[in-house]
Amino acid sequence: MCDATEDVGAGNAMHRIRNANMKAWQCSGYGKKLTLATDLPVPAPGIGEVLVSIHYAALDPLDVNLLAGTYEDRFQIDTFPFVPGFDVAGQVVALGPECLRLSVGDRVALCLGVKESCSKGTTFGPAGALAEYCVCPEEQVSKVPDTLLLSAVAGLPLAGLTAYQALFTGKGASSTGGSLGDVKEGSNVLVLGGDRGTGHLAVQMAKHKGANVVTTAPLEKVHWLERIGASQVLDYKKEDWLVNLKGREFDIILDCVGWAATPDEVDSASQLLCAGGLFVGTSNFSAMEAAGSKGGCQFKALVPRADSEDLDVLIDWLASGRLEVMNDKVWPFSEAGEVIQTNIARCGKAIICQCAASVAVPCQHAAGGGA
Repeated sequence: MCDATEDVGAGNAMHRIRNANMKAWQCSGYGKKLTLATDLPVPAPGIGEVLVSIHYAALDPLDVNLLAGTYEDRFQIDTFPFVPGFDVAGQVVALGPECLRLSVGDRVALCLGVKESCSKGTTFGPAGALAEYCVCPEEQVSKVPDTLLLSAVAGLPLAGLTAYQALFTGKGASSTGGSLGDVKEGSNVLVLGGDRGTGHLAVQMAKHKGANVVTTAPLEKVHWLERIGASQVLDYKKEDWLVNLKGREFDIILDCVGWAATPDEVDSASQLLCAGGLFVGTSNFSAMEAAGSKGGCQFKALVPRADSEDLDVLIDWLASGRLEVMNDKVWPFSEAGEVIQTNIARCGKAIICQCAASVAVPCQHAAGGGA
């Protein structure tokens, strides 16, 4: 925060925070509008946890669906009110016992994790990014080099981990515990929704590994997606991509739009997969699990694992220029409650900054040091 008051001296104990309370946006129940709380206690990190001063948070369509109760049967929020948001970029201000890898003052990015923070028995969450501070297990937190802006990293964790684990498995697994993709040089990859937050990252990652990448997107995104790695972009608004791709055989199809929701759509998808091919869905969990194995192909649902090892890879790719994150706009924290209701755009992510009271105020987290 611009007027940060943390004492970030050395040591592992909880450091003095002159203002013991914090601001946070809260949801009091499924379908309810967010309200701003101004006097919540700053959380204390437990064993193996760190306290992070949040400079930027990022909002994703998943946050909207969670607030609406869309995933209530799978990721139930047991305690209301709760603070939404999973993506954070900021600075470590305190360490809990047994933290070995991070230090106070480190610039970091993290995903609080849907499974990790929205499950019974967790010591943090649920979620928690739309606040001035959050607590997160150290194993989910990655360092950010001084060469990267925190604003550039904020939108990476959730969408990036989803794309990475879908394509390469990494530390991830399907919703039933199985492995996911194994994209390599020469693989044929179809990304449904290449203009989405997860989709545009998946296009770049697959291309980086030497795969042949086809994707769907609206006309205005065609040239951009070709620039970042797609060999073919189909305008789903003007052409039937199923017909256009008839006869093609893909090693993996990544569905970032929730298209395959019915048995007929699953059947259609199987016609585009090679023998032993894989279809990964990021939202239609029940449909994927019901399909299982069909026509010699595998259908799997993915909820990403929040893991620093996988996120470290993505941050390295971002720092080296092999990956770029497309964000919609940076919004002030004061407007976050409205942004999550009305301005989660179809592409990229909405970034929430702790700095400005209005978008006209220069962001003081834009460059190195504590930025």
